[in-house]
Amino acid sequence: MINLDGVMVLIVDDDRFMRSTIKTVLRAVARFVVLEADDGDAALIKGEELKPDVVLCDISMPRLGGLRFIELLREHRDRRMRDLPVIILTGHAEEPTVIAASKLRIGGYLIKPISPKQINDQLQVVLASRQTAPMV
Repeated sequence: MINLDGVMVLIVDDDRFMRSTIKTVLRAVARFVVLEADDGDAALIKGEELKPDVVLCDISMPRLGGLRFIELLREHRDRRMRDLPVIILTGHAEEPTVIAASKLRIGGYLIKPISPKQINDQLQVVLASRQTAPMV
């Protein structure tokens, strides 16, 4: 089990209340360093500046939505950004949306609302696989 204290999480969601709710769920799991962005554009800027360990991202957002944000991450010039683990947190459970997201090498797909156990389990999987992945 990975100690999640100090892990930097970037929450990307256009809904301020939802970001606050996700922070509350995260606080029930560990002492994360939490960053916030209200859309994909802001998330790209924060990601480049602050280098989070993992992203929790909504799909439906104005300006730059979640799937397009992840596409831009996967095409980024910086390898750390290209390989940044992303967990989708959304209300969209439609099969085409899940398939589109899975093609973008996401680390997980959780349907809102989420529980502390769900987020802990998903972060454990994503961050454990990152630690064991060879650095090329």
